[in-house]
Amino acid sequence: MWIEEASRPDNHEGKNMDETNIVKEEEAAGQAITTMIRQSSEAGQLISEFEILRRVADQHLVISRAPDPAEDASILKKIVEKSEDLHELAAQDGSWCYYSSNFMTGVYAMILLQKQGDPLRLIAESVRQSSELYPQPIPLDIFTQPPFDFTLHEVLSYLEQMGTEKEYRDILQTTTSASRVFLYSALYLEPEHASMLAEWLDVGQFDNP
Repeated sequence: MWIEEASRPDNHEGKNMDETNIVKEEEAAGQAITTMIRQSSEAGQLISEFEILRRVADQHLVISRAPDPAEDASILKKIVEKSEDLHELAAQDGSWCYYSSNFMTGVYAMILLQKQGDPLRLIAESVRQSSELYPQPIPLDIFTQPPFDFTLHEVLSYLEQMGTEKEYRDILQTTTSASRVFLYSALYLEPEHASMLAEWLDVGQFDNP
């Protein structure tokens, strides 16, 4: 009898092994999530909470033993909080997106986030920020470059729409002698000052190195 008793696995020991396995699985999931966010940022993209949890499910990774999906979302936030380079951003629809500051700045990430929402507001806020902080107008064609990546046709279409809405009446244009269009906000720059700055940025600074 004592031999049989000795050969039986101790319940306490078995429980400890289960707990150890759970911890290992959760650590593996945490590492995988961290890699997902960093790889997305390296590719110049945000990754949503929904996309992360979908990939976790597809890869059969275990974040939490709880059946409630909200628990997985909660643990995801804790994983992000533990990593200095991982950050979350709240989208307009209440969802969350993530990025790594190892591969993109907070400003860049915010532009990507706003791009998912209203492009008119994104353009307007970018123009206003430049006019207020620097202060200077910005070339229209900058919106055809990363991280905006709009086509020229899209930018012109958005500006046309903005011209019909009171919310964007402060967004104005000026054209340099080199025929390059710049945008500025009348809330922060006077038309003549904006035109002078645009001319300097596009032509003057190159003629007078």
